[in-house]
Amino acid sequence: MFLTKDHKQQIEAWLEALSQRAEWLQALAEREDAWELDLTWRLAAERALWTSVEYVTDIASLIIDALVMRDPGGYADIVKVLVEEDVLQRSWFDAFTGAIDFRSRLLRDHARITPTDVRETVLRYADLFAPFMNQIREFLRNY
Repeated sequence: MFLTKDHKQQIEAWLEALSQRAEWLQALAEREDAWELDLTWRLAAERALWTSVEYVTDIASLIIDALVMRDPGGYADIVKVLVEEDVLQRSWFDAFTGAIDFRSRLLRDHARITPTDVRETVLRYADLFAPFMNQIREFLRNY
């Protein structure tokens, strides 16, 4: 199979939305005062992290389906398929898998997530969305 013009336009729209969230998360990571202001910052960070990971997996899923790659077995495996197909770098994937785990915690164990957990996750993963976007755009250029 192949990636159509419509697939590429959908991916680019998702990359743009991811870019907005990634920029916001990076700006938040640089603000030391934001974490102590009020609950709004924490809730916004949780939502931005969750939707950013969703964009990563949605983009990966679209590529997997369009190119008829192997069926993934879970969220991390969705992204791992693109590593196996040389779309994404393994080093990036190894650094990013904790963000996928945090997404699962946000959905299933949110009552136990502390402000410190959110802050540490933002600080650790905010700058990893840009390399993903770059690798996907490079793949699309060369496809």
